[in-house]
Amino acid sequence: MTNKPPCVVCKTPAATRCSCCRIAHYCSPRCQRKDWPSHKIACTPAASQPSASGTVSNTIHDSHSVDPKVTSVPTGPSRPLESSGSAGPSGSTESSGSPGSLRNHKAPPQELSTTLKFVYQPAPDGVDENLVIFFHGLGDKIKPNFVKLAQSLQLPQTATCCIQAPTPVPYLEEEGWQWFPSFNVLTGELLGPDSPERMLQVQQTVRPQLVKFIQHCIDHSGYSPSKITLFGFSQGGEIALDLAAFGGFNLRAVISIAGYLMEESQNAVPATKLSTKVLIMQGDRDDLRSIKAAKDRFKYVQRVFGKANVDQKIIEGMGHGMPSSESGWRPLMEFFALNLDNRSVTLESMADVVELKA
Repeated sequence: MTNKPPCVVCKTPAATRCSCCRIAHYCSPRCQRKDWPSHKIACTPAASQPSASGTVSNTIHDSHSVDPKVTSVPTGPSRPLESSGSAGPSGSTESSGSPGSLRNHKAPPQELSTTLKFVYQPAPDGVDENLVIFFHGLGDKIKPNFVKLAQSLQLPQTATCCIQAPTPVPYLEEEGWQWFPSFNVLTGELLGPDSPERMLQVQQTVRPQLVKFIQHCIDHSGYSPSKITLFGFSQGGEIALDLAAFGGFNLRAVISIAGYLMEESQNAVPATKLSTKVLIMQGDRDDLRSIKAAKDRFKYVQRVFGKANVDQKIIEGMGHGMPSSESGWRPLMEFFALNLDNRSVTLESMADVVELKA
């Protein structure tokens, strides 16, 4: 008797699988459609898989971590097909902006737009509809880890930009950067929220430079604030949330892994009411912050962005690092699927056909 792999949705034995990636197994079209919001982003053609698992490994860590975490990142811009036919789960055979069908790259941001170092990458499918900006953690840098992360996600119709923190971490053997002063230069001890130099650098340098850069992306590149999402890890997550809350823009969304609003800003309020969606992911084995402390910090995020706009996911088995399992990546990819816009590029490329919206 042959053991059939479980359906990724209901876990019952599955006789069919996605014919594009050949990895995700489904017992029925119904389960495939249910899984489509997240799988359409994670799917990649089987012929281009770097490994049997369909993942790309990157090391993303924060200098607070003793043991750097190896991260498995879902990849692929392709839309999966039913194993028994040529139509996708929605019944559409539309090309999702594949190269050659319709290319619409926006003007890339200019280096003079900010004093911060950054790496911009246009959408892999040729249509720059969304922009995701990445902020690394304490002691890291944009290359190679975060640039590879942005590439491996292969988000459809989405350009990415990885920004590097402005200040090097002192006394590190390897190059590492920080968004604000984090260590006492004399004792090496970690600085806390009672150290005024932390928020001083955020208010005088980091936030103004990031505001200037985003305004440049709006004015020069043509990105709408409602199409810009911020993605940060640890200290980078704190900066992403600070920028979304107090930068003066009503951005589309923020994803923060193991990072919360800085404690120094807990009495501050945004100038306008925000509709920005926020996802915060926290590992239940994070050795830097307990679950209780994480939930307490999350309450302030709720007050700033509104309870209806924010969500916190506690990931089982995850420490202070990026997700390293399917259960860890699934909520993140589902959040992307819900908050990234996709144009009907097939209709746009056809003569005398326009898309109708309600």
